[in-house]
Amino acid sequence: MNAAGNNDARCGNRSEGRAERGSGGASLAKRALCVAVAVVLVAAAWLGPTPEGLTEAGKMSLALMVAGIFLWVTEPVPVAIAGLVMMVLMPVFGVLEFNGGVWSGFISSVIFFILASFGITAALLKTKLPTKIVFALMRLTKGNARATVFAFMLSAAVLSFFISDLPCTALFSGIAVSSILKIEGCEPGKSNLGRALMIGITYASVVGGQSIPSGSAMNIMAMNVLSANTGITISFLDWTAICMPIALVLLVVCWLSVTLVFRPEPISATTMARIEEKGRAVGKLEALDWKVLGIMGVTFALWIASNWTGWDATAIAVLCLVLFFLPGLDVLTWREYTASVSWNIVLLIGCVQSLSGGVKEQGAASWLFGSTVGKLAVSGAAIVGATAALLPLLRLVIPVGPAFIAICLIPLASMSAAFGVSPVVFTVIVAVNASTTFLMGVDSNNMLSFRHGYWKMVDFFKAGVLPTAAMMALHATVLAPLVAAVGY
Repeated sequence: MNAAGNNDARCGNRSEGRAERGSGGASLAKRALCVAVAVVLVAAAWLGPTPEGLTEAGKMSLALMVAGIFLWVTEPVPVAIAGLVMMVLMPVFGVLEFNGGVWSGFISSVIFFILASFGITAALLKTKLPTKIVFALMRLTKGNARATVFAFMLSAAVLSFFISDLPCTALFSGIAVSSILKIEGCEPGKSNLGRALMIGITYASVVGGQSIPSGSAMNIMAMNVLSANTGITISFLDWTAICMPIALVLLVVCWLSVTLVFRPEPISATTMARIEEKGRAVGKLEALDWKVLGIMGVTFALWIASNWTGWDATAIAVLCLVLFFLPGLDVLTWREYTASVSWNIVLLIGCVQSLSGGVKEQGAASWLFGSTVGKLAVSGAAIVGATAALLPLLRLVIPVGPAFIAICLIPLASMSAAFGVSPVVFTVIVAVNASTTFLMGVDSNNMLSFRHGYWKMVDFFKAGVLPTAAMMALHATVLAPLVAAVGY
């Protein structure tokens, strides 16, 4: 499940030494400057004029969101702390009352889905399944370099249906380094096979998450926002029917792009023999593997059946989490589960939900998009095309997925009826872009493969131009017909 991990984006220091911030003068000065800039943004909005068509509270709701995004990107303080500060400032500026929206807006089914997703990820990563999948597919490639890249990408995409893109990218990039790149002697920064594998795995991890609701917390969050604001509920199978075809095309486009831009060198017979040996050493599936497979099989079946039973996808995910702890199954310990939970992400999403409630309540997001995208739209096709083209670029400016959904989805959904477009179309475009960027290497998910040293930022951008163009084109042309075919 591509939980908000890939959207816990930071444009400040991303090194492993973040915990040491504040110990050095330069770091402290930069952090203080970032906080000061956020304060200035809020103060300037408070003292400045209120634009026509926007209330004073609406203006301040946008100012708090912008200041929050700035703090989440630069990260002078933990992102959750920045979010909590923005939350408690809403009543100060008349956006929402504490008991009338600030606290109640924090919690939703998305929070529980994310909590369950961390457990599912932890359970799957304890198994041999990812490694077995990779080595099984590599036997089929018979040493063909381009086919091997696709095998890794397909493995990452499939597993990303169920686990976050961060552990998915970390897992498969690690397997690629140990199983091929080091054995083959591929030099970091010089090997095209290394570039293609590492960037391809990174792309595949987010593309797989687009396919089904459980593949990304951003999917669930967007679906929740849609339901809360329009009353439209997208079922598990309907989302899959809409998004899976597009994701499959994108996966192939991503593979073509990385293998054309970086033509991988051949894999030697000696390397393939070593890989075969390592694959055999993994051994057969054990009791733990079968337990996890069984529980995930039941969970997936219930998700599919929810089209007819009406069961909530989040409730099913929570049930799956519970099963991991039952006597006789004992897949996870409580210590393992709590160690897998990123409370930073959980708190961030809750804070953004509360902030977006204020933006919605004051009509600020609708005003913002009505003053920009709305002026460009002369027809339904035009507004879909403009949204498909602009949101991947806006994602570079707002790299925090939950905030991206909060800013974009509510106004687009509210404008959809005026142009005869189903709000489900905009829900998919926003959710996909919230979890995916093919252009910006400086993103937390992308950095997990970058750390191995096989690609540079310019390499990531080069390989991402074609997939980004393909995503824009697919969303602009085939998405609306797919949504209509499903019945929305």
